[in-house]
This record gives sequence, structure tokens and C-alpha cells, in this order.
Amino acid sequence: MPPTTLPYPVFAVGDLHGRLRWLDKLLAKLRAHPHWPAARVVFLGDLVDRGDDVKGTVSRVIEVLAEKPGSACVMGNHDRALVGAAGLADGHPTPYWVKRYGQAYDHAETFRSYLGRTPDYHTFADWEADLAALRESIPDEHRAFLSGLPWVAEAEGHVFLHCGLSPELDCPAETQLNCLRNRVWSREVVNPKLGTTTDREFRADYPVWLGADKKLSADPLPLPGRVQVTGHVYIEKPDANAVRIRIDTSGGVREPLTACLLSGPGAEPEYVFSDG
Repeated sequence: MPPTTLPYPVFAVGDLHGRLRWLDKLLAKLRAHPHWPAARVVFLGDLVDRGDDVKGTVSRVIEVLAEKPGSACVMGNHDRALVGAAGLADGHPTPYWVKRYGQAYDHAETFRSYLGRTPDYHTFADWEADLAALRESIPDEHRAFLSGLPWVAEAEGHVFLHCGLSPELDCPAETQLNCLRNRVWSREVVNPKLGTTTDREFRADYPVWLGADKKLSADPLPLPGRVQVTGHVYIEKPDANAVRIRIDTSGGVREPLTACLLSGPGAEPEYVFSDG
């Protein structure tokens, strides 16, 4: 598993969604930045789906993490969906994600990138067979990388996760952070508040912090002393306040990809864009 504690300066990079050309444009700008030689990089997840080069994007992220030791990539909901549906961790697909990935995720480009074709939807058995074929087509390095992604990375004054901490859980922010560190998501531990959306729609295989509750991107539970840096929900321009910084300005649909430079615990964010 990649390291999850980062020294400053840090470049946080928003959702990639298979957009290798946009990522390479952004990386060229980051490499020209004066902070690049000392900086670590953290990718905020959603490496897969939508874009035309998912395989190349995952490879590039792995290369950047090797180039910048001490950097990290956290898991997004699209990464979680692929891992669960195709059984990347242990060869055993998760029933919830088998169905959900087929119905609700833009998976065609992930299949095309790894398998060379899109899936066959004639029957559910065909879909399951195509997921098994997809699993076998994904290189071992990519399978291990995607299934082992941490749910959170940390710096002294910031935490980096795909979505945000939840006010609908009857446990404090620090407890939620500890669950993220250990990739723990169970009703008994997080205790959704009775009658909340999280309580009614609780999914044992889908943590809210990875994206099950989209509103946590804009309005997360504050974490005392630290700012949450997130992606997940498309926004037209970066959006920061005292609680969170949101940088998914692409959604895998349009440029720019955005990176956020954080030079220290209390630093104002500086944004770098793939276009312009």
C-alpha cells in the first residue's frame, strides 16, 4: 500500500478518469513549478472509467508515485466499483458492485482500454463473464495497485480523501479518520444516525467517504485542525473554505484537470490547471 503521510509541499490532483493526455499536460506544468523538486503528489482517486486511456492513466500514476517517493493515491468510488465488480482483490466479485458497476458507472472505456472491447449485455451471465475477462486482462501490477489503494492520505494540516467526512454518522471526525486509515466501514463502528439518508441507504460495500453521499464534497463534517481536500463532484472552478478544498474541475468530461499546491499546514491553496 502506498505511504499515506505526506510532508509539505504537496500537490493534490483531482479526479483523472482515464484522461492521460490531460494528466500529462498537467504534469508538465507541475514539473516546471519551483516547488516540484521537493514536493509530494497525492491523487484524489477515480483513475478509471469515462476517459479513453484508463490503462495508461493508471500506469502514469504508478510512475509518478515511483518518481516521487512518499506520494500517494487514494481510492475513489469508480476505483472501488471496478475493484468490487471485477474481483480485483481476490478473484471474488462483490454482488453489490457487480450489479451497480453495470447499471450506474461509465465503464465502457475501462473495458475498451484493458480488454480491447466493450462488454456484452445480452444476459447477466454475459456481464459476469465479461467482468471475469476484464479481471484477467488487467495486469497484476494494476490489480494490486487499485485494490490496495488507501482511503485517505494525510499531512499536518490537511487530509486527502475522495469525498468528505460525514455529519450523518454518530461518531466524531477523528473516529471517522481512524476508520479511513484502516479501511473500516461497518454499521457497528460508524453508527449512522437514525433516520438519516446514510442510515436508510447504508451499503456495507460502499463507504460514504468514497462517494456514497455526494453532499459530503461540499458540506463535510469539519475535522478540527485540518482541512479536507477532495474531488468526486464536478465543479466549474476550485472551491475552498476553512473546512474543505474541492478540486474536481473535470469529472473526466472536460478540461481542466486541476492540481492544488499546499506549501504548509496553513497555506492558501495555489491552483495549477492542465489547460491555459
